[in-house]
Amino acid sequence: MKPTIYATFLALAFASGCSNYNAPVVAPPPPPPPPPPAFTLFETLGDSVSIAAKLTEFRTALGGGLNAPNSPPADSGRREINWDGVPAALTDVDTFPANFFNANSKRGALYSTPGSGLRVDSTNFAAVNAGLAAQFTAFSAKKLFMPVGSNQVDVTFRLAGTDTPGLVKGFGAVFVDVDRAGSATIEYFDVDSQRIAIVRAPNHAGAKLLSFTGAVFPAPIVARVRITSGDAALTPTINDISDGGTQDLVVMDDFVFGEPRPLGPDAQVTVGNVFFRSAQNGSQNAAVDTIAAGARITWTWNAAGSHSIQSTGIPPEVFRNSVVMSAAGSSYSVRIFNPGIYNYDCAVHGAAMTGRIVVK
Repeated sequence: MKPTIYATFLALAFASGCSNYNAPVVAPPPPPPPPPPAFTLFETLGDSVSIAAKLTEFRTALGGGLNAPNSPPADSGRREINWDGVPAALTDVDTFPANFFNANSKRGALYSTPGSGLRVDSTNFAAVNAGLAAQFTAFSAKKLFMPVGSNQVDVTFRLAGTDTPGLVKGFGAVFVDVDRAGSATIEYFDVDSQRIAIVRAPNHAGAKLLSFTGAVFPAPIVARVRITSGDAALTPTINDISDGGTQDLVVMDDFVFGEPRPLGPDAQVTVGNVFFRSAQNGSQNAAVDTIAAGARITWTWNAAGSHSIQSTGIPPEVFRNSVVMSAAGSSYSVRIFNPGIYNYDCAVHGAAMTGRIVVK
């Protein structure tokens, strides 16, 4: 009898255990990674006439008109910097103020460089190196720009004349004498300092020409750009590759960028048992939130319970999924750059928990 009793006991114990066993949740495959922010590329190579024509197209894509220096922050339009109005006292010196174009001539641009300074030059940089006198030709005569001791400069945007961070819709620059492909670039960064795009200035072979390159995004999402102007910093002895040197020396002329705009407010969504609820408007299953492109949306668990954030849209209207989380206070965030309608649900509860993000 003992074997029979023992076997019966095991069977009952196994059945009891199975009745309390929670099978692991198997989430469906995630959607493809979200696409990078879309942008329209503008570029050309040639003389000042060619550059002017491409700049006209670029300005049109930015939208609105030219906002004058020292005018207050605007809702649209663009700002431009051509260096030619910089006072004589700040020209041909290596100490051009990094905040000049947000403090003295308010346009919402702050500069920084890993080098030792910034220089606005009226001599085609012959004052730095006499051998450069015939190397560079200005687009908008006559002053040109270059960092000192480096070939890189960052431009960080502010609401014009303020300390408030700003985002621009696009940025473009005129480069002078790009010989080598890829030696002059503009990198675009979001508010989290994540690179979202890079463009390369067209290069020429032989003739000393001007280049323009720039990108325009569907909405203001660019917090900073990094410009790499050639292979090396200018020095008293270094020569351009077109003049027997080993480095492509490139300098800069006009900058054109969208009016710096404030970052749109982030959105908050409560994750409950079993619901998504918008903290902004109280909508629930579906929780519906509207945000500006580039803003962040955060989901926060208000109690213990296994849930996830699962993008259910069709590319490109997708974002990266979360894992299944269960602890109260857990949170998950995404920042969405491309306008569109982004649907989501919970991988555990499916259609019982849904939400929608409208990105404008």
